Amino acid sequence: MTDPLEDKVVETSPPILSPSTLLADAQQLQEERLFRHFRGWLFSERAKDTSSWTWDYGYDIQRAHERRWVCKLCIHQRVPQPKNFTHTGLQNASKHLFKEHHIRAPEGKTKSSTQLKAESAEKQHRSIADTLTLDPEKPREQAMANSFVKNFDRDHFQRMVMQWIVKSNLSFLTVEDEDLRAIFDYLSPSVSIRGGHLSADTLRTRIITEYQRHRHTVIDVLRQSPGLIHISFDGWTSGNRHTLYGIACFFRDEHNKPPQVLDILTAYQITEKIGYFTLDNAENNDTAMGAIGRELGFTGASRRGRCFGHTVNLSAKALLFGKNASAFEEQLSGASALPEADWESWRSKGPVGKLHNLVYDIFRSNRLMYLLRDLQQDAISKASSLRERSRKPLTVVRDNNTRWLSQLYMIRRALKIRPYLILLVVKYKQEWEDENRSKRTGQVRKSAKLPRICEEENKLTDSDWEALRCLEEILTHYENVVRTLEGDGQVRKRRRGFLGSYGNIWDVILGFEELLSKLEQYKLLAAGFPDAEQFRIGINLAWDKLEKYYSALDETPIYYAALALHPAYKWAYFEHTWDTHPEWVDKAKEMVYRVWRTEYANSDILSQADESDDQRPAKRRKFFSPFEANSRHMPARYDSSDDEAVKGDEYETWQGSREASDRRVRDPITYWHERRLKYPRLSRMALDFLTIQPMSAECERLFSAAGRMAVPSRSLLDAQIISIC
Repeated sequence: MTDPLEDKVVETSPPILSPSTLLADAQQLQEERLFRHFRGWLFSERAKDTSSWTWDYGYDIQRAHERRWVCKLCIHQRVPQPKNFTHTGLQNASKHLFKEHHIRAPEGKTKSSTQLKAESAEKQHRSIADTLTLDPEKPREQAMANSFVKNFDRDHFQRMVMQWIVKSNLSFLTVEDEDLRAIFDYLSPSVSIRGGHLSADTLRTRIITEYQRHRHTVIDVLRQSPGLIHISFDGWTSGNRHTLYGIACFFRDEHNKPPQVLDILTAYQITEKIGYFTLDNAENNDTAMGAIGRELGFTGASRRGRCFGHTVNLSAKALLFGKNASAFEEQLSGASALPEADWESWRSKGPVGKLHNLVYDIFRSNRLMYLLRDLQQDAISKASSLRERSRKPLTVVRDNNTRWLSQLYMIRRALKIRPYLILLVVKYKQEWEDENRSKRTGQVRKSAKLPRICEEENKLTDSDWEALRCLEEILTHYENVVRTLEGDGQVRKRRRGFLGSYGNIWDVILGFEELLSKLEQYKLLAAGFPDAEQFRIGINLAWDKLEKYYSALDETPIYYAALALHPAYKWAYFEHTWDTHPEWVDKAKEMVYRVWRTEYANSDILSQADESDDQRPAKRRKFFSPFEANSRHMPARYDSSDDEAVKGDEYETWQGSREASDRRVRDPITYWHERRLKYPRLSRMALDFLTIQPMSAECERLFSAAGRMAVPSRSLLDAQIISIC
């Protein structure tokens, strides 16, 4: 007769050898065999304390103070030395059951390390057919399995994961997240089967490898660029205290701080092609340019352009805060709720300071926020038109201390909800008086402190509101100019289908003239204000700041050359705009002509293969920028044109001629590319200057991206990874 235990050795559940499943005589036989091996031992009196699943496969015996687990299978199989373990070492019992008897832990129970390793190995060696329960012997299922295998590209999958991590600024440990891996495996079992999961260390290595691979491509592109390479750089310290340099290169392709900066330029093998630099107005940049110029063989000051956005920022802050705007910015605490010292500092700055204080007190008070909303909602509900009743209440816009664009947005919103802000102060004061009124006298208690936004000296008067309205008008001009000049100079399809570019070097002088002329107009307007001394002073200070940096354009030929080589302007623009200062025009002409004679007039002509010129729409009905209307006032001189190379001085020949379409040119880079055969040297000069950036905004964009990456939760990122990603 076959022993009933013989066929149950490899079952995993339910317990196969519990005493209740054995016949009485078989159980007696096993127990006798057990105690022949363990003479002097007894069944444990603590037999109910057996929470581990391994007790279902072992005897619980004791002697004196010792308690042990004895393998039932070993006893049943008459093993000469049955395995036994102390009751505190049941992990060893679990290993023994799996290794010797192929018993696995039930679902949800603790598995031994031996079982875990075995299961991991099984996963690594399983096939897609095993995972999807496909039978390779059946042709259709065989084809399905082969299709899964062929359609999964492990390298491509890992590259996509790497790009996702980098673009989303995620922690490298994200790739080790078990839930994410489970999602990948659910979508395609091939991810695990083919070893597609990445570790954080492997991801880091792959990122560095990809960077090094693409770095050589960038080097080749930079070295093969036909013109000069212009540079913008700045420094920044990350949240985890890494000092980083942002360096941006600007150049045209064939179809269209000091030591660290020099190291990077050298690493990319472009030191002999360096053109002009666009930097902010920090004084240490003068020192940096001097050092770079000495190393690369040019005069640093003549190659240094100033970031127009930084200049506008200084002028706007002078308009808003008067003298020592930087010192005012530094003295502020930066707290979300203004302390009294900061409140007084802001109030001293006139209407803008008063509005700032009002906005901050509204923001820090839920009561004021709800009151402002309710006042608007009440007016909206009483509106006569459906359109008015569909409006949503607006909140105030908080500025961030002294960034002038944030002040503009704060003022703009305040003007929009002006009636409600005025009513808010009145209602809030009424509520405060009711809450602090004495029941005995009916008067406001003397000990009650009036909220500061309700104090007379802190209220915005009609004159203050008029000053804010004028400031909003002026700063809107600043905003338009900055928006026009903060792009990357690339021609793209704009609104209403027009082609155009923003961020062009030839617009800098136009931007200066635009803002200076607007400030001149507001100087006259300010004279009629009865109580706006701060406003009048601000306009003068803003004008002085712009004039200071406008005069500094004489330090470099960048701006004069860019505008003079624009066919829609040429020198006629300067002669028209500076008609009362002919000496300015003469100096600008001399600077540009000196560059032409020394660097381009006698340069070698590079062979230029004929390329198919992309014809872009030249006509449109509206201007791309607020400056371009000036080109319509230039004298009209027309001349015929052909593709034959001019004889004699290209610069003088071109300046003395004018084609019929010159006034309509909005893309001078394409214009000069099309005339590279007729003016081979002058076109090279023009393209070199026209591709300089007017602002160092690209560095700021780099720092913003790096700041989003170097957050406190990723403090272990090193400088190399930050710079690569």
